[in-house]
Amino acid sequence: MRRNRFDEIMASVHVVDNMKVTDDPFFKVRPVFEELNKVNKSMTIQEYLAVDEMMIEYFGRHGCKQFIRGKPIRFGFKIWSLASSSGFVYQMEPYAGSHTRLIETGLGQGPSVVLGLAEKAGVPPGCKFYHDNLFTTLTLVDEMTKRGYGSCGTLRENRLFDIPLTPAQSFRKTSRGNAEFLIEDGKLIVRWNDNSVVTVVTNMENKYSDVDTQRWNKQKHAMGKVKQPTCIKSYNTHMGGVDLHDQCVNRYRIGIRSKKWWWPCYSWALNSAMVNAWCYYRSCKGGDRDLLSFQRLVAQSLLQRHGMRPQGHGRRSVLGSAICEAARFDNLNHWPHNTGRKYMRCRRCDGCTSFACEKCSVALHIECFKKFHANH
Repeated sequence: MRRNRFDEIMASVHVVDNMKVTDDPFFKVRPVFEELNKVNKSMTIQEYLAVDEMMIEYFGRHGCKQFIRGKPIRFGFKIWSLASSSGFVYQMEPYAGSHTRLIETGLGQGPSVVLGLAEKAGVPPGCKFYHDNLFTTLTLVDEMTKRGYGSCGTLRENRLFDIPLTPAQSFRKTSRGNAEFLIEDGKLIVRWNDNSVVTVVTNMENKYSDVDTQRWNKQKHAMGKVKQPTCIKSYNTHMGGVDLHDQCVNRYRIGIRSKKWWWPCYSWALNSAMVNAWCYYRSCKGGDRDLLSFQRLVAQSLLQRHGMRPQGHGRRSVLGSAICEAARFDNLNHWPHNTGRKYMRCRRCDGCTSFACEKCSVALHIECFKKFHANH
């Protein structure tokens, strides 16, 4: 594509009418997020869900730009996300302060985000939520119990209130693997000493149990067995869905830069939709492609359906003559037809033929037609 044509296309990309300005800071890209959430709602919600934040990298000036110390992306827009443990995002809402489109429960920002995402995504009762200490409070777990949801998350020290547990400073001096627990009002609160002291609260277990896990022993210079609470093992297994999605988005993200503040949100939304499609392809369709080859497959499919082949002379380009494997082996509307041309090379046997596939536009003998489209 020529540079001038690309600049013309970039200047013409709009998703809203600029004359209809609202007080929403994300009004320029709000239809993109709404459309993604609408499409994601059509997918069956899995049992194990994770609530966390994602960041869209942005270094310009905007009122909603955030700074989070210690994160891989420190500057940018914050996105509240609800995802499955496999990385499929069901609901995403950009953080815009008082203009954030989530319900206000009166329980604090963290509980309002969890309950708001669950309500907007239409999560049925019986699903299990996992969230970190930014969202977890004891009142949130009680509210999730009333609504029929499972809840498990790490808990900050200043949110324990009058819970009679050993202070973290003293508990850190005990041996590795030690744990203490308390059952109160249907909640199991567990404190465990690992690399650091961690406190977890859950409403999905009525009694304390633990399992064996492997940890490095400095004295023996080898791996050793350590007792780990079952709720913490479950938290580590199902909590990373949002981070997994964010990692996949940033692995092959669109590298086109722009001075427009909404362009990072728009390009990130395209990457997020691609990752969601890849997760759906692997989990529901049983595919085994990696993310890079899947993106190439999608790009080839779009070019074959909406693109135009170059009309120049000379040797054929590799991209211009590439055949999308998805269209080749989909067993749909492949018909041989006589082109009227005498000197075409069969794609399978290199012999001369006048027949070609009507859908793939590939020269093929009648005898080679079935073998070319058979997926072995």
